[in-house]
Amino acid sequence: MIRKIRCIVLFCSIVACQGEHTAGTADDLAPEPDFGRWGVETEHLSDTVEPGDNFYKYVNAGWIESTSLPIGYSFFSEPWVAQERVLKQVDDIVNDAIKAGSEASLPEKRVGDLYRAYLDSATVNERGLSTIAEELVEILRLGKYEDIARWMANSRSNSIFHLLVQPPVDMQGGYVLTLAQYRVTGLGLPGQIYYESNEDQYRDVRSRYLSFIEATFDRAGIDRAAERSENVLLLESKFAKVMWDFAKLRDAGAAFNLIARSELDAYAPGFPWQAFLEARGVGDIQTVNIGVGALSESAELFRQFSVDAWASFLAFHWINNHAELLPEPFGDEKFEFYEVGLWGVEEREPRAARATEFVQRYLGDDIGSLYAARHFPEQHRERVEELVFYIRKAFEERLIHTEWMDETTIAEATAKLDAIIVEIAVPRSGTDWSALETEPDDLIGNYARLLNYRWAAQRDRIGQPVSRYGDWNMHPHRIGAGYHQQYNKIFITAGALLPPFFDPNADPAVNFGAVGQTIAHEFGHALDDQGSRFDNRGALRNWWSATSRKEYSRLTRALTEQYKQYSPIPDVNLAADQMIGEIVGDLVGTSIAYRGYELYAADHYVDGVPVLDGFTGRQRFFLATAQQTRTIASEQALRDIALHGTHPPAQFRINGILRNMDEWYRDFDIDSSAALYLEAEARVRLW
Repeated sequence: MIRKIRCIVLFCSIVACQGEHTAGTADDLAPEPDFGRWGVETEHLSDTVEPGDNFYKYVNAGWIESTSLPIGYSFFSEPWVAQERVLKQVDDIVNDAIKAGSEASLPEKRVGDLYRAYLDSATVNERGLSTIAEELVEILRLGKYEDIARWMANSRSNSIFHLLVQPPVDMQGGYVLTLAQYRVTGLGLPGQIYYESNEDQYRDVRSRYLSFIEATFDRAGIDRAAERSENVLLLESKFAKVMWDFAKLRDAGAAFNLIARSELDAYAPGFPWQAFLEARGVGDIQTVNIGVGALSESAELFRQFSVDAWASFLAFHWINNHAELLPEPFGDEKFEFYEVGLWGVEEREPRAARATEFVQRYLGDDIGSLYAARHFPEQHRERVEELVFYIRKAFEERLIHTEWMDETTIAEATAKLDAIIVEIAVPRSGTDWSALETEPDDLIGNYARLLNYRWAAQRDRIGQPVSRYGDWNMHPHRIGAGYHQQYNKIFITAGALLPPFFDPNADPAVNFGAVGQTIAHEFGHALDDQGSRFDNRGALRNWWSATSRKEYSRLTRALTEQYKQYSPIPDVNLAADQMIGEIVGDLVGTSIAYRGYELYAADHYVDGVPVLDGFTGRQRFFLATAQQTRTIASEQALRDIALHGTHPPAQFRINGILRNMDEWYRDFDIDSSAALYLEAEARVRLW
């Protein structure tokens, strides 16, 4: 799906001798930052909305009113504005790679080849279905369940099971092979509710999905299109019913059960595991980790459908997975069903934009390294490291004084915090792509070789020593950050280190409120309900006392109940149970980054923090936090986020958090008459 990532994650008083003063305006700062005169575009502040009634809208009203959804989007946000700027720079990288010709480096050659092959629509249209025709014939001739399993092992095929390579649970020894299943793994609709609900809107989606499947078969010249499409929808509906929902997946957390390969058939009988593993290149594996998901239930269900039904399932998804690489009608119809029908996107992007998207999606390591080399000066790293220093210091301070945790748990939590490593801008290690072969006129061949190469690189790590570096789940030119539980590591991409998230010329309060809040959010994941299952070495170990765990659960339940009351559109409330990890991250991130800014200010402002354009430093912190989240979205997208998202919609990531922070009430003089006012005893405080 084209550029449809819904949420990109970015994000005492100081004693009297360090108090605020009212010296001057933002004109005292030079050079000026990219946003406003000190890092926030104050022209977008509302003249009619009070901070205490809707702080998110107070900060962002002007931007929301003046911004429209671009072509190809159902969701658009400040991170995506920044991402668009990055993608324009990616365009330059791609164009330079093409111009380099014989002088191109290996990464530039790969980038140029993939772009040329995608952009050449004349060749794509001329070849038609011939590029996948033989494979479709083979799929439709599959005669045994073992054949179905072998085809599911193909890197380009849908499969009801995932194979992953990850560190062992105790972080001792080498990487292991993990079998897992996530939400509607391998199926065509985005959540169980689309298959199960009898509400009109979901019945309508199923009806349109059935028509889309049938039309896909017809367009490819495959017989029995109506019968096959019915079988595909029935099959997917049955599997969606047994697959775990997001809340159960979160509750399972770090499922790890290393068993002998010989035990797998008894654990999950019914699926031809040996055929599947052999086709995946791991037929001689001795042990397998059983991860999350309805593995045994799905294996049992597998043989309740005929080989012919499975062949229809594989054939449809084989076409659908390649749709944007086939003649335009295939991509157009896929866009019409998913982007227009599910997400409310009005128009498909031009092919050149899709070509760049395709390259940076599948050669993201190459694009990311080329981007960071051009656009992330090393001197910026020192500024980010300074933010990290104060955030870590603030978190340690808060941990020591946490009243609801016992001393033993606090000591372990502090040791874990001290052990967190932070990778900035680019990974310190990654996949070696130098042996990947690409051609400028072989679009699907490039795609196949790339996916096979990626899996082979992962497979070859099995048994190798574990490294805590690398293994990001996004590319350096993307806007984002993350926390890896087993590596006890935070990363923040080069793309997330540009305005308005990080600007070396912005007021420090703004950087703490924006990228500082994002970094602190990731620190918070180290101690949330999932991260807290791992110790300071990243090993799965229960190091919390029962009392501390009980108190944490009590506090987060209260936070969940708050968020269940929020409705982004009428009659649709947030599925807060599945969002609680990110809600906690937002609360902890904002609280810790705020305290980090106070510590920074105490060390850097001898004469007190200046007031800029009437805003104190603490107020500027909150303004920056709200600015970086500003978002517009279609009603369909908001519905999808509310019901299936892991992050709340933007307004609740701000309003829902700030109403729990005593500091916000103080800094903006919020009293009980405000719409967001929450009684002090009802506010949730973690760290």
